[in-house]
Parts: sequence; structure tokens; C-alpha cells
Amino acid sequence: MDNKVFLFPLTNSILFKKVTLPYHIFEPRYRQMVRDSLAMQIPIAIVPYHPSNIYRSEICVAGLPHILSTYPDGRMDIYITGTVKCRLTEFESDEPYKVYYYKVLDEDLSIDDSFSMELDSLKILLERWALHFLPDPIQRETFSNTLDDPELLVNYCTVFLVDDWDVKKEVMEADSLREKIKILLQVIGPKEINLGPFMPTLKF
Repeated sequence: MDNKVFLFPLTNSILFKKVTLPYHIFEPRYRQMVRDSLAMQIPIAIVPYHPSNIYRSEICVAGLPHILSTYPDGRMDIYITGTVKCRLTEFESDEPYKVYYYKVLDEDLSIDDSFSMELDSLKILLERWALHFLPDPIQRETFSNTLDDPELLVNYCTVFLVDDWDVKKEVMEADSLREKIKILLQVIGPKEINLGPFMPTLKF
């Protein structure tokens, strides 16, 4: 039988493998979900909310939560690092939150020197992004060091440099690192990223 996963449906939100994202949990059922996830070591899958409330065959990424802080009224701040990419299979239950079984989806992460120029370009773009959004030099250096991992580099590019929701989903669902890079290059170059009214525009 496939593994179990708890579902956290969110509008326009996608988790990527190795990427850590923060979440503010306020609904009682999802606060319970976080506690149950930690107690039973069952990962939480971030899935795009669907009006049908049916998620069978949805591709998503899941991971165990980590609680950063809790509030007197029970709300909590957590983060989840994506650890497993999966396809949801059989529905198990709906109370108090959705539980599905899932099948692990493997990806072809092999890469060769023919992609070195593309990876270098993506790394430069992320380091320029970090100059504006990570003011602490130590933070920037730590972040830059993680970019030697091609999978993490591609996933960070998708999270921070891609605005289009459908493209993010396409990259997450692609089954090879080569395909992910090709999708990214079609979207983020050449272009401009507006960093806000008081920030310069990134051009590349």
C-alpha cells in the first residue's frame, strides 16, 4: 500500500523539494494536522486548492513540519521543507482534514557539462536577487553556497524569480532536471523584475 500524506490545500501555493517555506496556521483542523504530522511522522503535502475538493492524481511535494512559534490562541508559525515528490492516489478520510495515500515520483536529476552555462546564469540571477532581499552578508553567503546543488538552484529560481503560477506548477511537475531548466530559461530571460517602488529593476 502507498504511504499516507496529510493535505494542506492553499490557493496558488506550491512546495518544492529541498526548499523551505513558512506557513501561518490558524484553523483548528490544520493546527491539529501539524500536531498529528509530528506525532505520527506523516508528511504534509502542499496542494493548490481546488473548488471540487478532489485531489486524486494531483502531483505535489510534501515534508514534515517544524514549529517556529505558537500563540496563546493556538495559532502557530511553521515551516516545511519539501522532501518527497508524490502523486496522490486513494482518498482515505476527510475529517478533520484530508488524508490521501500517495506514490513517490522519482525524477531524473542527472546533469552534464552541457548545462554549465545555463546553471551559471541561473546562479548569477539568484545572487542578484539575494542582494536586494537578503541584506545580511552572512545570509547571502550561506544562500549562495547552497546554489552549488543544481536541483536546489533550479527550485529556488522557480520560487523567487517566476511570477506565473502555471509555470511554477509546470516546473514542479517536470520529471527531469533538464526539462526544468529548459522551462525556466524560456520564462526568465531576457526580462525585467520589478522589485517595488523603492527598489531598482533587475534587468537580465
